[in-house]
Amino acid sequence: MRRRRTAVGRQAELDALATAGRDAGDGGRFALVRGVAGSGRTALLDAAADAWQSTGVAVLRLPPAGPAQSGTSGFEALLDAVREHYESLGEPTLAAPVAALGALCPPSTDPSPGRSAVLAREAGALFALIGRRGPTVLLADDAVDQPAQVLALGAAVRPGVLVVAATEPDAPAAGRLDALADVVVDLPPLPAPAVRELLGRRYRTPVDDAFASALGDALGPLAGHPATVVATVDALRRDGRLTEAGGHLCLRDPYAPILLPPGHPLTVRLHAYGADAVRLATMASVARFGLADLPLFAAATLGDPDGHGAILDNLVEAGVLVADRLGGIRPQSPALAARLVHDAGPRAVARLHRACAAALFRRTGAGDRADRATLADHVTSAGAAVPPDRRTARTLLSTAARATEREPDRAAHWLSAALRHCDGDDTAGDIQARLLRLLVRTGQFTRLTDEVDRIAALGVPTAGHADLAAAALLATLHTGRSLSPRVRAALAGPDPMVAFGDAWPAGTPIPVTDPPVADASLLTAHEFATVRRALTVGAGDDPLVRAGSLGDLALVLRLVLGDSRYGVPVDGPVAAYHRLHEHRARGDLAGVLSAAREANVTDLPDRLVPRLARLWAAEALALRGQSEAAAEWLRSVPTDPPYVALRWWVSNGPGWEPRDAADVRERLAAGRRAYEAHLSYGSVLGVEQLLVRLAELGARYAPGTAGLRLPVPDGTGGPRLTTEAESLIHALVERDASAAERSVEQTRARGHRLDLWHANLALGHTAEDAGPWLRQAYEVARTLDAASTRTVVATAMRRRGVPLPQTRGARPAFSAIELQIIELLRGGRTNRQIAARLRLSEKTVENHLTRLFARTGLRSRVELAAASLDRDVLGAVS
Repeated sequence: MRRRRTAVGRQAELDALATAGRDAGDGGRFALVRGVAGSGRTALLDAAADAWQSTGVAVLRLPPAGPAQSGTSGFEALLDAVREHYESLGEPTLAAPVAALGALCPPSTDPSPGRSAVLAREAGALFALIGRRGPTVLLADDAVDQPAQVLALGAAVRPGVLVVAATEPDAPAAGRLDALADVVVDLPPLPAPAVRELLGRRYRTPVDDAFASALGDALGPLAGHPATVVATVDALRRDGRLTEAGGHLCLRDPYAPILLPPGHPLTVRLHAYGADAVRLATMASVARFGLADLPLFAAATLGDPDGHGAILDNLVEAGVLVADRLGGIRPQSPALAARLVHDAGPRAVARLHRACAAALFRRTGAGDRADRATLADHVTSAGAAVPPDRRTARTLLSTAARATEREPDRAAHWLSAALRHCDGDDTAGDIQARLLRLLVRTGQFTRLTDEVDRIAALGVPTAGHADLAAAALLATLHTGRSLSPRVRAALAGPDPMVAFGDAWPAGTPIPVTDPPVADASLLTAHEFATVRRALTVGAGDDPLVRAGSLGDLALVLRLVLGDSRYGVPVDGPVAAYHRLHEHRARGDLAGVLSAAREANVTDLPDRLVPRLARLWAAEALALRGQSEAAAEWLRSVPTDPPYVALRWWVSNGPGWEPRDAADVRERLAAGRRAYEAHLSYGSVLGVEQLLVRLAELGARYAPGTAGLRLPVPDGTGGPRLTTEAESLIHALVERDASAAERSVEQTRARGHRLDLWHANLALGHTAEDAGPWLRQAYEVARTLDAASTRTVVATAMRRRGVPLPQTRGARPAFSAIELQIIELLRGGRTNRQIAARLRLSEKTVENHLTRLFARTGLRSRVELAAASLDRDVLGAVS
């Protein structure tokens, strides 16, 4: 039996059509479905047709009519639809009217209104009989603007018959069809949750948050159009741009542009305006472009400014380009811009920039004024298409100097071009130093890697060796990639910074002693030592110690260098890992998981940062009640330092409770072994977290025994802990209420929700008066995006005899299986996937969802998933 088709996110529209179908028994009804290309008109009609057929309604479909068909084509289409379903209609009295209409339908040279009236009368008689035999729906997708075709559709509206026509809002037929319609159903863009559900169903895999966000940003106003979304993702899949990480569909390279699919209606519309229109739209895609730039574009392409102005007006009217209030012109969406650039190719784009640069040079040569920033943009983007020239280098350098504070990203691009144009003269060293500083300041570490390699190839001035070594260190720390042999050769021998850059991203041991290094403007010897010690032995003030224990390299460097010299990376695994901890601080577990997947979408999965990200992802999954998925992430990480401390911490957290006293003893012993292994290895990663949880386990399960003799650092050896962690450990071990207050207040002051939840829960497990701590933990849990965190606290409350907080108003109570279904819905799972995961039948899952909709007043899976986050519809855990 064929499965019914569905139109995700279109329940209200389906309901409107269903109502029109029920009302058609009283005189017939005409419903008009309006939606732009790609909005899902056909999918809606398919889903509605399946729903009607499942209840015994006869559904007839008209084939799409061509614009050049004869005046009788609408009636011929009606006749063809009836003939195709003649047997299923099962009405012998239809034979006579079918024959009568067939005799009138062959092409005729008689276009008179009288002939059309005769055709309409016969068609009406035919559909009057069809309507009397039982409820019938006639579907006309992509209706066109032929008067007789519209007349034919109107003739079919008879008691018992619902006619549904679908068209674009600005199609030629729209006006006539709108006048005929009893019901108009408009198709707005799908909301983001519905788009995610659509993709999850299509690919049978939940869509990663970052991928969904990048797709929405790239498509812009097209992000809610189902056909465009599906075609775009299909193209990404064909091109090998998608992969699966952590059970979710992710972008293999999250920072590469997303293109509109080939042959999209927007690009077809653009090409219909000719080659000049394509060049104009391409220029608007690759440069800052506005109305004031039309004369320059015309001069560069030897065109007519007035003619280009008319083209621009047409493209804006057609929706290909959009104009902002300041006169700027850009493509309708970044995905369209990326498609235009891709189709043009790098050589054509470079030639376009070179032509614009040449036109600006001609202006300046003639004594006319030219915008220096625009000239610098075109010269930079033209690349090798513009021959090296030292005068150009000086122009680029001076232009960059003016823009360094205001537009550092743009200035960095100009300096990169200036380095090529200076041709190794005496300004090369200054340009190199400025460029490297700007790339670090703007967080462009992937570009920094490329520039370091290029500088090494050009030859490094003697004074630039220290900066090159520091740049090489920062590049390899952020990308996780080893330096090229060319860079190593340019540094003329082993360098301590490079050695550290080789060791830390790989997670290999690092010597304790600080090696001597030369001062550089990027990173002084003292700053290098501070960074190194924060990441290896936990030295520094509390924020630095905390950042080092997390392995958050971006935060460590930001604390040491300051915002004016260091920018958080814009791409790469370190950027994703830093974002992971920002999500974790907000209690956004879905964001933690998305960032962890991004950190692991790499061809270097065995490096330090991707493995650390997997451990934090395991914690998030465990807190969401997904213990199997958490265990899978844990198994993918080695059990040796520098991972073992954090790994032990995760596997002994909430949701991983000890089974018995023997299990407690083994866990405590394993925690001590993990700590000692880290001491000998020279790593602080996860050590602070390990010691806090070791104290909690000992206080809960082994009070007054050797379980409380913790290997806490005493200042003479081992890593330093933050005062917050020291206070919390003291509070847990000694049951010191004042120490507990100090620790919790420090955690609250830095705004870290998840750490605040952990601290209150730990104190609630161990304090003599557990009530205040557990109530605070419960309130924090209400702000987290995982209902299971409330379950954990509620369990602890029952165990410690603390009453559950009163809920605000009457809220439905949910069973454990219903909570699991809602969690899986939020992960984008289909009914079949939920059934497989929970070992239920699909029918049982459907029954649970039906009851959930009835009790919550929600109407769809998307609403239920969103409400579980936005309105706390789950209420108190049952």
